[in-house]
Amino acid sequence: MPRPQQDPPASPETRWQGLELLGRGYSRRCVVDPRDPGRCLKFELADPGKRPPGPLRRLRLALARRWPRFGDNARELRAWRWLQRRLGPEAAQARFAPVEGLVDTPWGPALRCRLVRLPDGRPAPNLHAFLAGRSDWQVEDLCAAVEDFAAFLRRERLPLFDLNPGNFVVVPGDGGHPRLVCVDAKSVLASKEVVPLSRHVPSLRERKITRRAARLCRRLREAAPTLAPAATGH
Repeated sequence: MPRPQQDPPASPETRWQGLELLGRGYSRRCVVDPRDPGRCLKFELADPGKRPPGPLRRLRLALARRWPRFGDNARELRAWRWLQRRLGPEAAQARFAPVEGLVDTPWGPALRCRLVRLPDGRPAPNLHAFLAGRSDWQVEDLCAAVEDFAAFLRRERLPLFDLNPGNFVVVPGDGGHPRLVCVDAKSVLASKEVVPLSRHVPSLRERKITRRAARLCRRLREAAPTLAPAATGH
């Protein structure tokens, strides 16, 4: 259960293009949709400003500048549709934030997704918030949630390997325990391996998921001694 908390320190970056910032990745920014607070918008950056990690990532970004269908937003939309077919709509929505489609906005083209919120209406925090010292949960409860999601991936044979803090938000689950919701599942269709054997060989896939989950839990546990009390939620 969450421990008693105090107000967290203000985030150094809370706005992007005048919009409420929810998350930032290497090449995208995620903001609250100002026209619908129940939705979020993901924008691809024309110039991330630094060299992409890995040769395949660099190639995809280069292609996306010329052909948007190679971009992260289009890939995430395809990944969501694939998950719906694979799991069924209801089961997919239980574990992944629904993706609604590509839209044009006054700030440029974006991917529109359902915004995962806490019961009190605030945006659900991602695991980066916990690593940054704004923790609502005991670290072992968070690690149990990570292991539960990894077990789900192994059970459903899903090749999702990007078990990174920014790809998951935390919401209250059964019995008041934390539950993870994946907010970026594009990696089910985009391997970082030149020869993606782990996507197709069951034993390699399961071991890779287990390793990535263990790595994420290790990061959470290493951060735990320095975590400062924070307000419940984002």
